[in-house]
Amino acid sequence: MSSYITGDIFVSAPPKQTLKAWGPFWDCVDILFEFQNSDADEEHTEWRLLWVAGIALLRTIGHVLAKVDGAASSAHKQAVDHAWARWKADTTANAIFWDFIEKERNNLLKTYEFGAKISKGDNGYFVEFSGGEDAFQLFREAVYWWRHQLITIEDQL
Repeated sequence: MSSYITGDIFVSAPPKQTLKAWGPFWDCVDILFEFQNSDADEEHTEWRLLWVAGIALLRTIGHVLAKVDGAASSAHKQAVDHAWARWKADTTANAIFWDFIEKERNNLLKTYEFGAKISKGDNGYFVEFSGGEDAFQLFREAVYWWRHQLITIEDQL
């Protein structure tokens, strides 16, 4: 498990939340809650709409961070640019962004191809991502990754 997956994301909120990127982040938390508390099988396909919205919102966090928060002040620009440079310099450590958020957003919004699909396992149905991973677990990891990134940037401001 990644080191940034700590605490209960549904009950603990970072004390400092000045960035506009927290807006789409909290919408992602709401979608994560729905994923963790919903049925997904061949008869319950509601998860697909939440998937599209959730993936788009996961990528929106980065856009708001770069375009809105980065323009707020020179300190904001420096902190946001530094974060993007870190993510680009170590794509392996930030694979959840590059290999999941970015790729799945491109699949969905540019070609409407889903990397996630309903599969039947030993314990019933689940939503499987293209590599065989639990898609909702990947979404969860992405939400926690963004929380860690936003807290790190807030700490630099």
